[in-house]
Amino acid sequence: MPEPQLPARPEPAQHDGPCLAGMEEVGTGILDHVDAMQRVAASAPCGPFLINAGPGTGKTYVLARRIAYHVMELQVPPAHCLVLTPSVDGGEAIRSQIRSLIGDDATDVVFAKFPDVEPSKLPDREHVFVDDFHHMPVPLYEALHATLGDNPAFTAAGDPDLRIDGDNDLFTRFPHDYPDARVVRLSRNHRSTPPILAAAMQVMAPDTAVPGRGMVPARSASGAGPVGRFYAADAADEAAFAKNLPQRLSDYGILPEDVAVVHPEDFDGPVSGAVTADRLGGSQFRAVLCLDVSENSYPLTVRARRALFVAMTRATDLLYVSHSGKPSQLLDDIDGSLFYEFGTLSGSTPTVEQPRLL
Repeated sequence: MPEPQLPARPEPAQHDGPCLAGMEEVGTGILDHVDAMQRVAASAPCGPFLINAGPGTGKTYVLARRIAYHVMELQVPPAHCLVLTPSVDGGEAIRSQIRSLIGDDATDVVFAKFPDVEPSKLPDREHVFVDDFHHMPVPLYEALHATLGDNPAFTAAGDPDLRIDGDNDLFTRFPHDYPDARVVRLSRNHRSTPPILAAAMQVMAPDTAVPGRGMVPARSASGAGPVGRFYAADAADEAAFAKNLPQRLSDYGILPEDVAVVHPEDFDGPVSGAVTADRLGGSQFRAVLCLDVSENSYPLTVRARRALFVAMTRATDLLYVSHSGKPSQLLDDIDGSLFYEFGTLSGSTPTVEQPRLL
């Protein structure tokens, strides 16, 4: 079995050159290791602020630094800050980063999960920060809007294309409700290799909720392999590939916990540890396998595009898609040069050799 084409492991997000004019002295220390647009998002003045952040652009990383900037540079008391997140894990990720930036003062920042906040009993705080805005319940947003006034210190960060279940028009409503709101788009992806990012963007482009969106890879294309496309002989063959993949990759230094196997809803294959895309949240993995990317499981719908987009953008180094039977037409939107095809190809018989690992 040939070695997988593993790119060099990237360093954490680094500053990518000269600051924007006039930004040279902003936030010394707090804003180290951010790119230019991340710096703008983290250091913008108080007020209504929308961060439209594509996957891998450092949404949570930037939001934590924006909170720290408010505390350290704008002299906002930590106890005046309310952070709303969809889950405990998301809140802990931000809390940990804030603590590393401002120390023990982070314990005074108030955190709450969307499901735990009753719209009629909102915590009374002057500065509100929302992570994963695309998952925010509309009644909670409306309660905030009614409570905070016309020009609040309200920062929301997210990406409407990452909401799988149902539409959420909050990204349209926010600038309408707050005409003076600043809007920043983060489009420099620090997570995925260029082939993975290109394939994911081509899947989402026909139905994106972000008109004119583009994503630029921060990582080099050097050493990055194409997307593996496994043509399984049948469902059992596909399940066997999924079962064996983590072990195969462990031989090349990728730990089993760094491999995610993602299955569509109603998938009945016996694949232990596989999850649906909506369970992935803001996580990332060195390798991702998208199972059963077939016509039945991934039809030509916005919901299916978003689910596949979410799954694909969790991958940092290696991405595989697999299917038996008729493949999803969503895969037709991906440039064929981005694939390495293996397995039981049309008009061929299964090869004796092990499938190539990219």
